[in-house]
Amino acid sequence: MASRLTKYLTENGYINTSVQKGGIPGVSGCLEHATMIWEAIQSAKSEKLNLDVVWLDLANAYGSVPHEMIQLALRMYHVPEVIQVMLHDYFSGFRMRFSTNNYTTNWINLEVGIAMGCTISPILFVMVMEVILKAAEGSAGPANLGGGCSMPPLKAFMDGTTVICSKVDETRRMLRRLDDLMSWYRMEFKPKKSRSLSIRKAKVDEATAFIVAEQQIPTVSQEPANSLGRWYDSSMKDTRRGAETLELTSESLLTINKCGLQGKFKIWCLLQHNRRPHDYNDQAVIGSYSGINLVAPILNCDAWRLYKTS
Repeated sequence: MASRLTKYLTENGYINTSVQKGGIPGVSGCLEHATMIWEAIQSAKSEKLNLDVVWLDLANAYGSVPHEMIQLALRMYHVPEVIQVMLHDYFSGFRMRFSTNNYTTNWINLEVGIAMGCTISPILFVMVMEVILKAAEGSAGPANLGGGCSMPPLKAFMDGTTVICSKVDETRRMLRRLDDLMSWYRMEFKPKKSRSLSIRKAKVDEATAFIVAEQQIPTVSQEPANSLGRWYDSSMKDTRRGAETLELTSESLLTINKCGLQGKFKIWCLLQHNRRPHDYNDQAVIGSYSGINLVAPILNCDAWRLYKTS
């Protein structure tokens, strides 16, 4: 059912994969989203444009999805009634009770939450988020990146939503709209894990602040943002990330080399799920950042010989 529902939603254009990249098989969106957001920041910096970027984090993502919201989304996207009934019956069986040494409660029917690990959960979550994103997308126009280029105001990857706007009033209007929608659906963003960045004429504007869930969102100057594997701070540069990656790589290599594992298992730790080391001429790529490959030699000859003969 999960694969059929995914195929139905994507082939009928109900999921906008230019906005929502998570949970869709065959859509490599993590790198694309991170690169596009980074390029938007760099364009605003070089062109001396105004730009607001707000990274929003959804609180208790899977655990906060109302079952009625799932049924609403299924009806909105004209999913066959037989599938709607099957999913309704499935979620009607979600119950829980509490036990102590002296007392056990009656079974309580759960009205929110989808199961982690269930194959149908990712596409249902994406479908629910798509309803919210479509309802909010008209609250702001595309962000101006200069040179005739623009970017839609929303980017999403599962429970992470990024707002990108050129005007402060549009950013705040978008945040209010998203906040209202989340409250209506009994969901909420987590302000403490969200971050904001405001650029004015190539410089970070510390005075501009944004609010979600009645709390102020920390800026990247106060706490750097980590979104989809990329860090953002007030420097708007990533040169330090390369040095940090080299330092982390050296520490990790030393940790692996000092552990009590046999040589072939050290090699496995080093490679994890990369290609076999034969493809690298007796070297293994252990990480990369911003297109810079970090190549480290195999830990020792004995370990390498043991790996090749195993």
